[in-house]
Amino acid sequence: MKRILPAIALIAGLTLVGCSGGQDGGDKAQEDGGGAAAQTEEAPQATQLDEAQLKKILESTDADGLSFKTIDTTAASGSEALKALEQAEYEPSECKDLSMAALNAAQASDTTTVTGVSSDNTMSVGLVSLADDEAAASQLKTSSAVTEKCSDVSIKSQGIEMKMKFESFDATVSGADETVGVKATIDAGGQTVLNTSSISARVGNNVVTAANVADIDESTVSTTAETFVDAVKNAG
Repeated sequence: MKRILPAIALIAGLTLVGCSGGQDGGDKAQEDGGGAAAQTEEAPQATQLDEAQLKKILESTDADGLSFKTIDTTAASGSEALKALEQAEYEPSECKDLSMAALNAAQASDTTTVTGVSSDNTMSVGLVSLADDEAAASQLKTSSAVTEKCSDVSIKSQGIEMKMKFESFDATVSGADETVGVKATIDAGGQTVLNTSSISARVGNNVVTAANVADIDESTVSTTAETFVDAVKNAG
């Protein structure tokens, strides 16, 4: 269990911090859809980037000296850490639904997602392209809502309890339409196993998320997010 504990913490943390999706975001999109229908009909149709385009952006972009390589998140579905997380007890219980929904968001048929990690294993980047601006805005709102509904979470797995605390912070990314910042601290066995800052930025119908997975300066997260926002805009 000690061997997979950091992996469980990382998956649990990043699903609530760096990923979006989940039921609340989808419901919100349906609620807003009726009022915005007339506007979206007249608006220029968004171009959804495919997996190959997102992968090219991720692997060809240098962020302040850091290069990135795509990782296969679908392989995580059978991992020992994810299985432990699926069987874990959450408090509040609804946070488990949000976490699992976020993990499954990459499999949605109307969403294109690519995830990567930096060459020095200190940063992760997620690129998501959706059908339109409204869908991307709804996804970003879900990331923000997590800090309200799951600001203090307990997870019990295989006899070990983890404590996760989330809080939003003001984040500004040049060139982005809107930005959400989330800080997360995950403790287990009296020790902090993950301390991360995540910045998600919307660029039209695309969402860029940068998060540190090691103890590095917060400014690096902001710089990375801004670099990939520029890369996505140039690709569009």
